[in-house]
Amino acid sequence: MNQEKTLFIIDDEVPLLIVLKEYLEQQGLKVYTYEAIPDLENELKEKEPHAVLLDILMPSVSGIDILKKVKTINQKIPIIMMTGFADGKKRIESLRNGAYSLLTKPFNNIEELYHTINNAMNHYMESIRAEELSTEVEERYKRERMNIIELDFLKNLQHMIGETEDPGNVLRNASILLKNFLYFDYFGALLLQKDEINIQVYPNIEENEGFLKTIASAFLGKVPYSEREKRQKIILQGVAKELDIIDDKKSESTISNLSTVNKLYGYAGLFRETPFDVQEELIFSKFCSHISLTLEKIRLFDEIKMFSIHDGLTGVFNHAYAIKEIDSEIEKTKRYDVTFSLILLDVDNFKAINDTYGHLAGDFVLKNLAFLIEKNLRTIDIVGRYGGDEFIAILPQIDLRNAYIAGERLRHAVESETFLFNGSVIKLTISLGISTYQDRNTTQDLIKIADDNLYKAKKEGRNRTCYDQ
Repeated sequence: MNQEKTLFIIDDEVPLLIVLKEYLEQQGLKVYTYEAIPDLENELKEKEPHAVLLDILMPSVSGIDILKKVKTINQKIPIIMMTGFADGKKRIESLRNGAYSLLTKPFNNIEELYHTINNAMNHYMESIRAEELSTEVEERYKRERMNIIELDFLKNLQHMIGETEDPGNVLRNASILLKNFLYFDYFGALLLQKDEINIQVYPNIEENEGFLKTIASAFLGKVPYSEREKRQKIILQGVAKELDIIDDKKSESTISNLSTVNKLYGYAGLFRETPFDVQEELIFSKFCSHISLTLEKIRLFDEIKMFSIHDGLTGVFNHAYAIKEIDSEIEKTKRYDVTFSLILLDVDNFKAINDTYGHLAGDFVLKNLAFLIEKNLRTIDIVGRYGGDEFIAILPQIDLRNAYIAGERLRHAVESETFLFNGSVIKLTISLGISTYQDRNTTQDLIKIADDNLYKAKKEGRNRTCYDQ
């Protein structure tokens, strides 16, 4: 608000207007004078006076009518009424309609007039300032309360990371948390996963398939076509569906991105019968930012975990993880009375490949060999890089005879494969040693037996599978 004190004087006595304007401007006031009623709404809005000095009796309109009109435009602005007639009814009517004070013309003391006007202006400015401070305090309270709510929400979300590594569980728990801060009937989320679009709605409303599809359609309408095109199927409440975008509005919604700086995870939305206001949408958007950061942390944890158990070159499991899995399989055999087998294999004359074609070619061969091993084994089999050009395969519930069959199938696949590197054709063979769990075998026992059989395969001429126990 303009801090220079501004005064309107409305009076049909021109000589008085001239005298008052000259004197009051000498006292530091900005004075606008009017011989007749101006366009009050525009003038008040443009010039923002801090008080109005108004004659009760005007030629064509009552000063009290002017008073009423000013009060409809700005209820709080002080209006000082002037009159040269001792009409008690007019005075009382002026006060009843909100006049700040009444002055009698002619003025005995013009300095007293100035003090009356100045006091009225000070009161008005103080009330405006108090209002501004009240609004500021209220806004600060809202911000602080919002910060507390956000911190509480974020704390609970962070706690979830320690309990689950599944984004679906985080979203389910987030929907429960949101109930403490926002009113809604359903919380839904669409996650853009590797080869699918996964849509979940909480609480579960599978029995109302029409409404479920309406919610799913609201989400799909947010997904850019380029993102939809990348994914082969849509999973709705855990079931693959063929869904189209439909314009069938059965509820009000607010939908926000689940994204961080570098990645779009999907979308989250709230649904209910009544519309969401701007404040609710803002709160939900902020919470979605925290949900996104939680999903980002889970992704990073998954990546760290993946790097910690996978071989950096070939992508199969690393030595430490493979040994741990052998320990785990031994425990299963004891508990469920089943067996399992190991295959230990390496590339025949791998050094010659490095010497002939270079170490980059060697790396290329190892990466493609790892892919070939996984391709020719079952999905439940575990493949690891044991070290150098050696690989280990753990075959759950496979006896010695079937392990030999699997090893021979793998050996023939490698022997038949042609590896092309920078225009060079590379052919290779592998040797394999097998061991099968027997009562009281340890992990070290099984590895030694497989390693001894691998050594035997090498000694007997390479490119073969040996399995003596």
